[in-house]
Amino acid sequence: MSAGRGAVTNTAKNVALVALVVLLAIQCVAIWLNGLNIAQLSADSMLRRVHDQLFGGAVGYELRASGVAAAEPAQIALRAEGEMRAVQYNPSEVDAGIQAATDLFGSAFSAAGTFHESDEDALNAALAEGDCAVLRYHGAIPVGILAGWMGGSCSSDLSAQSVLLFRDTNQIFVRTDTGALQVASTRVEDGVFSRAVRQFHGVACTFSGTEYTVYPETLLFEREALSFDLIQSVPLHLFDPQGDSSLQTLLSAFGYTPYARSYPEQNGAVTVYVNDASTLRVAEDGTVEYSASVGGTLTAYDKGEADGVEARGAQIDCARVVLDAALRAIGVETQATLYSVGEQDGMTRLVFYQSYGGVPVLDETDFASFVFDGGTLLSARVALRRFETVTPAQRRTVLPARQAAAGADGTRRALLVAYRQGDDGLYRPERFFMK
Repeated sequence: MSAGRGAVTNTAKNVALVALVVLLAIQCVAIWLNGLNIAQLSADSMLRRVHDQLFGGAVGYELRASGVAAAEPAQIALRAEGEMRAVQYNPSEVDAGIQAATDLFGSAFSAAGTFHESDEDALNAALAEGDCAVLRYHGAIPVGILAGWMGGSCSSDLSAQSVLLFRDTNQIFVRTDTGALQVASTRVEDGVFSRAVRQFHGVACTFSGTEYTVYPETLLFEREALSFDLIQSVPLHLFDPQGDSSLQTLLSAFGYTPYARSYPEQNGAVTVYVNDASTLRVAEDGTVEYSASVGGTLTAYDKGEADGVEARGAQIDCARVVLDAALRAIGVETQATLYSVGEQDGMTRLVFYQSYGGVPVLDETDFASFVFDGGTLLSARVALRRFETVTPAQRRTVLPARQAAAGADGTRRALLVAYRQGDDGLYRPERFFMK
């Protein structure tokens, strides 16, 4: 009996020892996985999937649910009982305007029917009277994406420069990226509109209508005197350990660490970082170029997880997250804003512009562009710039919209304010026409 009890005891000890060894092995694997730079693992790899199951994915599918807008309108206007007010080119005022108008536009997008072609006469008739609300962008934002940012939904594949919502006729007009007009029936709830009007604050304005040869929805402000600082681009010092830019944060934005394999180019003016799936070129002047194979590691979503508007939203979110991190790396308060979304040969190309104090900064090349193949980021180019006001401070007042509209030629188009670099290297705000 004693020998039997001893055998049972030894068996129990052996089982406990084996279990302890297995638990220790699992813990070691978990610690190792947690220490990996997970962004450099393919979304389809076994290690990546094990990591995401244990710790949750850091990139990919989760980005779709952010709900953060990648673009804010340059102008927002509401007209009620014959009084029209608007905000423009001021980040805090535009943010407040968006908060007031979000439910209004979100519900109108969700209730919209099928869009069909319209014309300037129909829009002018709608603009002539009645309550309305206007969103105007410098870029062309897909309507489905825009609706999502407003808490609504819309299946339209149009891209909108302007959105005009009319309460009395229950219509929603879209000025597309080509300048054409589309219209759909919708439903504007009285309570939602009234609440937006109560919460919205702006300055008096009117529509240009048929008075000038600009788009009739162009906003003309009473006693407009937009004034902005002159700014200049300053060095980034990306490779200076004592500088005020964070190379580590910039590398991390693209899934790299400072310990990645690297080599210099152009006499040290460019450093090239490589891994098994991608290449990252970082130049002294702030130009960053990323390229990946089909199995790249920066992903907006995994294969089969999203399509249509949801897929496009995930791509935009992925690009926005990368840009936000890149801008933090150089310690700037400028904002990256979505300008356009294009499709070619099954690829999606996103273009962003940079703004300073709510005003776009125009350069010879795009501030940032991203190319996606499905959920995978294949390439990206970002021209990082840090701007600051000139010393001593100088301000410039731009030409009022009414005067600019009066000088327009026979082609109907939009007006915008933007910074443009002069021959002396300084960036000055100016009024431009935009087709």
